Amino acid sequence: MKNKINAPFISLAAALLLACAFASTQAQTTAPQTPATQTTQAPNLQTALGLSPEQIQKWRAIGLEFRDQEFAVTQKVRQAKRALTDAMESPNPNEEVIKQRAKELADAQSAMTQLQALRQARVLQMLTPEQRVKLREIRERDQALRRQQQGPAGLGQRQQLKRGANAQQLTPAQRRAVRQQQKQKP
Repeated sequence: MKNKINAPFISLAAALLLACAFASTQAQTTAPQTPATQTTQAPNLQTALGLSPEQIQKWRAIGLEFRDQEFAVTQKVRQAKRALTDAMESPNPNEEVIKQRAKELADAQSAMTQLQALRQARVLQMLTPEQRVKLREIRERDQALRRQQQGPAGLGQRQQLKRGANAQQLTPAQRRAVRQQQKQKP
């Protein structure tokens, strides 16, 4: 059962990686870079793939075409997650409401995955076979690096820092109180 749950999230993570790489590439091509930032940023994907000026224009057009849709879908996912968390943490949890909120979250995540797949398919259509091979190699290298950076029990560095060495699990009421405090801070 665990594999059934993780499979969509793995494909979603891969699609998000590609979308982030596209966004990073667009930011790198429009923002001037200093020598200090060049060493700390991921390599420019457009340069690594050897895209022609025509391909770069198509790449940007695809990004512009999907930007508003991706923003809207991302907002829906965030709202659905928040609604599900609120339903689970309510003083009197209603199982039917929780099931409905979970379905709404799954639907929003599905819409996000579909949109990212369409975007990725459009980008792949404009690449040459050699560029596709190179992109696959870059993805595999990045995935291997991420696996190396993960700590014990598959927790990423960010999750390890959140938990700390002796951190205790918070109750739902404590998590809610922390979130409300964070919302009140400017």
